Amino acid sequence: MQLYEFITPSDPITFYAPDIDVAEAISLFVGNGKAGFRSFDNIKTPNTMTVFSGGIQGEQLERFKKVMDERIDEVIAAGRTFAVCSKSYREEYDTLTENSTNTEQIEKWDERHRSSMNNWCGYARSLKIKVRS
Repeated sequence: MQLYEFITPSDPITFYAPDIDVAEAISLFVGNGKAGFRSFDNIKTPNTMTVFSGGIQGEQLERFKKVMDERIDEVIAAGRTFAVCSKSYREEYDTLTENSTNTEQIEKWDERHRSSMNNWCGYARSLKIKVRS
């Protein structure tokens, strides 16, 4: 799994994904065109801040549909790893939350660290419910 940054105007958010395609799909789904993402490995990443360019179109739309159709479980798993923390605090977060499995610790962490009214991480972690229903 690779660590990525989900780029918002407010809080530093990081998440894990197996590759750039899943990272792009989860960023598009959660960000709804209003957030970007980047790789910490300096890999060129597609633009997911599509709100001002007419939304997801062309090849990006086709990639998104394909990943959501064929790899939805990986997208949901990536969503469960969203955390309000920068790369430098990710190890502490992973230890405290038992690698994103301890819901009580995750909620406490979010309350202490989230400044935005948008609960990007809470939304990302709830995708299993939204996608499966």
